[in-house]
Amino acid sequence: MTIPPGERVPRTPRDPAARVPRAAPHAPHDAAVPRVAILGRPNVGKSTLFNALLGRRRAITHATPGVTRDPVEAECSMGGSRVLLIDTGGYSTGGVALDGEVRLRSLRMARESDLVLLVIDATESSPLDDEFIRIMRPFSSKLLLVVNKVDTPDRETLVWNAHVHGFANVIGVSAAHARSLERLKETVASMLRGQAARAAPPVPGPTVAARPARKAAEDAIVRIAIVGKPNTGKSSLANRLTGTDGSIVSPIPGTTRDVVEGIFQHDGKTFRILDTAGIRRKSRVKDPIEYYSVNRAIESISHADLVFLTIDAREGIVDQDKKIAAQAVKEGRGIVIVLGKWDLLKDTPGLREEASENIRFQFPVIGFAPIVPVSALTGYGVHSLLDTAQEVWKQLHLRVGTGKLNQALESWLEHYRLPVRGKNYKIRFVTQVSANPVRFVAFVNRLAGFPKGYGQYLENCIRRDLGFTLVPVSIEFTQSKKIPR
Repeated sequence: MTIPPGERVPRTPRDPAARVPRAAPHAPHDAAVPRVAILGRPNVGKSTLFNALLGRRRAITHATPGVTRDPVEAECSMGGSRVLLIDTGGYSTGGVALDGEVRLRSLRMARESDLVLLVIDATESSPLDDEFIRIMRPFSSKLLLVVNKVDTPDRETLVWNAHVHGFANVIGVSAAHARSLERLKETVASMLRGQAARAAPPVPGPTVAARPARKAAEDAIVRIAIVGKPNTGKSSLANRLTGTDGSIVSPIPGTTRDVVEGIFQHDGKTFRILDTAGIRRKSRVKDPIEYYSVNRAIESISHADLVFLTIDAREGIVDQDKKIAAQAVKEGRGIVIVLGKWDLLKDTPGLREEASENIRFQFPVIGFAPIVPVSALTGYGVHSLLDTAQEVWKQLHLRVGTGKLNQALESWLEHYRLPVRGKNYKIRFVTQVSANPVRFVAFVNRLAGFPKGYGQYLENCIRRDLGFTLVPVSIEFTQSKKIPR
């Protein structure tokens, strides 16, 4: 499978005939899990607090103001209750590029969240704090004022100064030194319980019998990382798929820094999207913030089932794309090559075939990966992209019975016999040891000197004859004198 057929290239950037999947309800998380947003001006320690409450480094932290731009979400436990914690960009009224978009997202999180953690700096106050506090007053019933950077006992008296703002709930913490974090979690849980009690009578919690069903539903989610060079349309594609503006879209390279998550439905299937920062060559990454962003983007591959390798259709595949694809193949992830910005190309006969052939010629290692032209602007190709992703996901989870596999092995060995070269090599047995990633183990009588090329032959046979045409396949050889039982 190369490019899904049956679509015509839109002749204008906003061709009304372009196929767009029907809008699906946006469900970023379980509706029963309350949303807790962390807000404040730049450099008050919001991302540090987010990581500390989460118990791991999820958001990028740096002394440079304005590092966080897109909201970053993750589930965690607060006082024994599950919450969706949301880190937001710093509220700023400056004229720096993207400040307006970041500010709007922060205010939207305040409206949409069940609880707001408004963070201020115990050691420093600014007019921007006063302005933001004034804007937050309509949300005072669901607001907890968090006075951060109370790093030592002698700073605890500074917390009293924050009571002048008139909020009922005020707590001092040190995110950097983990001071009073447990008390903060208990306070959050208490406020959420109070909200729930006021909103509705208590309802029974999930029973033990319901948990396996939920676990199965989580396992059925298609996890996709959108990766590629900067400015190839990754965030635009993520927003198109989720039907939101969760990722800031800008022509400025490096706009996306943290990994931005989103969930949506397509044909009854749940998809989780990870929008990542653009990945440049290491030699070009000088800024420490970009360094962490690129590392998070590469790490997202290991947290996904498959990757959408997004390429600018006008530029074609380049060396950096090959390195990203090689990493995905190494980890056994499915790959779909997304030819982004397709609407910017002139519609000519054979254009898709030519683009596909160029990629196959330049990088035959991913010859199995389907190629889908897409325009995030018009929606062209998005429906086919998701259909293709589902097919790749199914193949990643495919398992072949040992009996069927070894019957096929007999025919493969008959068709292409093992080279002898003075030694009698035998493949005694082959079994599939895992799905997603798809891996096999072949037991041979002698490992030393075993013909390396034969492994590639078996991979090709497995992919061709057993239904793994669209995914990476690996086979490991191990020595065994007897057929394993």
